[in-house]
Amino acid sequence: MKRILITGANGFIGSTLADQALEKGWEVTAAIRPTSDRVYLGDPRLKFLHLHFDNESALRRELEQAGRYDYVVHIAGTTKALKKEDYFRVNADYTRRFVEILRDDALRPQRFLFLSSLAALGPANGRGHVHPQQTPYPVTTYGASKLAAEQYLESLDDFPWTVLQPTAVFGPRDKDVLEFVRLMNKGLELYIGREPQRVSFIYIQDLVGMMLAALEFGQTGRKYIATDGRDYTTADLGHATRTALQRRTLRLHLPLGVVRLVAAAAETIGAWQGKMPPLNREKLNEIGGANWWCDAAQTFEELRFTPGYSLQSGMQETVAWYKKNEWL
Repeated sequence: MKRILITGANGFIGSTLADQALEKGWEVTAAIRPTSDRVYLGDPRLKFLHLHFDNESALRRELEQAGRYDYVVHIAGTTKALKKEDYFRVNADYTRRFVEILRDDALRPQRFLFLSSLAALGPANGRGHVHPQQTPYPVTTYGASKLAAEQYLESLDDFPWTVLQPTAVFGPRDKDVLEFVRLMNKGLELYIGREPQRVSFIYIQDLVGMMLAALEFGQTGRKYIATDGRDYTTADLGHATRTALQRRTLRLHLPLGVVRLVAAAAETIGAWQGKMPPLNREKLNEIGGANWWCDAAQTFEELRFTPGYSLQSGMQETVAWYKKNEWL
């Protein structure tokens, strides 16, 4: 039986991966904080481990007591922080500390999978596609912090690491796309700018399937873009959501300058509240017209994986789950 350790296992992606790993008959250990919500981690087969990434000696002791895992998937990180240094501390420094301990012979896994982000690569140049071999050019601090973690892994020649760089992920349990869906369910469809943005997506079940494939078939030292392989625009997102909701909407295109003012105001309020709002000025670098079409041919070939969902079919399942769980 394979032993797998999943950090950030209580989140949207981590909990779904834990479910799928259990279905494969693996022994699954969820690494979470003592205060983490376990609403999606109720399976009695799950084991739990509390890891203190902010304390190296405690982290080493906890990992040594747990013993060696066949697979380690590192998902834990932060996507929103008020200070730039917090992105790098959590996403890069904690990853380095974690891996330095796992490099010990007694703890080294068969495969260490780091869940990075397409933000670490940055958008495509011009009207082409984001390519796995392109020179990284992150447009957010979040992306830069994920890239820093990737660069640390690339400096190692004695550790079995693989990186997955997912684009926008959506599906049941996700709260980011939920806000867009809720607004459309009220009949309002908002876009930034006059022209549809080039975007890419991956449904959660496909992402998790790709992660499992990366553990079994991924090459050491390889980075893989994670998308469903299709080219979309924000108009396609609206159409898929309207169809799933069976709603008519009022479509409004907001000037980028106006949205920047709103984002700046949201950041000010967020600073008072001690948290970064979902809409902020850095986020606009990603959603304000950048081209996120991707070339994922290498991913599908080397991981022997074919996505089973499109934006449309995935949104149907997502909206149905939102309704069933009274999120809409």
